[in-house]
Amino acid sequence: MSEVNLNIETGTKQRGFIQCAELEDGSPVIIPYFIVRGVSKKPVLLLNAAIHGEELNGIEVINRVFEKINPMELHGTIIGVPVVNTPAFRARNRLDPIDGKNLNRVFPGEKNGTTTERIAYYFFNKFVKKATFGIDLHTGSKGHLLVPHPRIRTLDDFTPVLEYPRALGTEFIFQSKGEKGMLNIEAGKIGIPIVCFEIGVAGILDEYYIKAGLKGVMNFMKYFGMIKGIPEIPKQQVLLKDYQEIVSQIGGLFYPRVKAGDVVKKNQLLGVTKSPFTGEKHYVRAPDDCYIVGIRSQPVVRQGTAVVWLMTFEKGNILPPLRKNDLKNLSSKMVTQTREKGIKITE
Repeated sequence: MSEVNLNIETGTKQRGFIQCAELEDGSPVIIPYFIVRGVSKKPVLLLNAAIHGEELNGIEVINRVFEKINPMELHGTIIGVPVVNTPAFRARNRLDPIDGKNLNRVFPGEKNGTTTERIAYYFFNKFVKKATFGIDLHTGSKGHLLVPHPRIRTLDDFTPVLEYPRALGTEFIFQSKGEKGMLNIEAGKIGIPIVCFEIGVAGILDEYYIKAGLKGVMNFMKYFGMIKGIPEIPKQQVLLKDYQEIVSQIGGLFYPRVKAGDVVKKNQLLGVTKSPFTGEKHYVRAPDDCYIVGIRSQPVVRQGTAVVWLMTFEKGNILPPLRKNDLKNLSSKMVTQTREKGIKITE
């Protein structure tokens, strides 16, 4: 198939695939997808996962959406692409091991390029351009466990609208400088907001993070009127900037003393690396008051391996209330923890 047909019968579901490249033995590289057509055609929500082939939680989130949604209760259309980067998925790898290119750095792709560039081209032109908005599901890389959160990427000439990532209902929103070729940047430049949603760690299916991802997708659809219900969004959502990696100074086994999602004070112990050969210990401490975005989940580390990922509150701020009044407002664990620890965040 060469086209994604949104003009299917109202209240139905359909599966298909797009062929976008050919491998050494002539076998096709495809992008599988499904469509759920509600009682109206628009808005069109694109859900995609496995742009990096080892990031699995989002695949299950999208499959559950397909199983869960009653099309006769849906206002709009859902396009679901559970696995975008099929060669990387088959290889159980982040990237296609043959061309070695990062799919999330080559959008909008090249029609006559490498396999990864062709996947980017067909995905961008056949799927992204049909969407009103979208959610791009990711996880941290292997050993890099991330708290559920949307990532806003900016360039000097591009800053996305905050309303879309906030509609996921997480208490924390990540913002940092991005790169050309990222999906949310390149789609945003043509007026299609795509939210990058990080949930957990690569290489495993984790029910906690799958449920968090599904809740975020459902919040998004409720917020934009695609399904009935009141989205659960914290009363106070916090935007943080300046992502930092803290590395181990020795090789050995890393023992974390905090969890992803914790608020910590300056100099607080984050973890300990112990050498099983020499008995040497290295204590990792917080460089400032900060929020733990991610923690090392694979204990074996080398000197220079990142073990904690954090963001400080120096450039953070509590965002003003969202425009909608019909929200099931929740308290924010992050805001509560900062107040208990005497940490101030700008409002």
